[in-house]
Amino acid sequence: MSSIFRDLESHPLLEPQFDTAQLCPLCQGANQCAMTLGADISDCWCAKQAFPKLTQLLSGDLAAGLSTGDTTGLSADKLAKLLSQPATACICETCLSRIKRELTVSASEDKNSPSGLVDGLGYEVK
Repeated sequence: MSSIFRDLESHPLLEPQFDTAQLCPLCQGANQCAMTLGADISDCWCAKQAFPKLTQLLSGDLAAGLSTGDTTGLSADKLAKLLSQPATACICETCLSRIKRELTVSASEDKNSPSGLVDGLGYEVK
């Protein structure tokens, strides 16, 4: 057996260790924050994104959509907990996309609900 293989057997590969600031608080995946990697905020993926308003994040529709979704790790409970505490880490791009998608779905459902239909003259149709 060559010395390279003996070295691998005696020194197995370790799982990479991440600082808490490098992990998304919602899904625990790598958040890819440029600042935690030593770069400037202008180089971060988040600088090119539009984030939902806090009122949208606190909406019951978003919470319901996240609770019933099939994405493991992202839930309404985790989002509520995150919003109630001082920020210690950035969320990841995947979780932001999921939140935006849920907000889009809940907004389109509101427009199509019977109580939200109007007759074209500004009167709500019941």
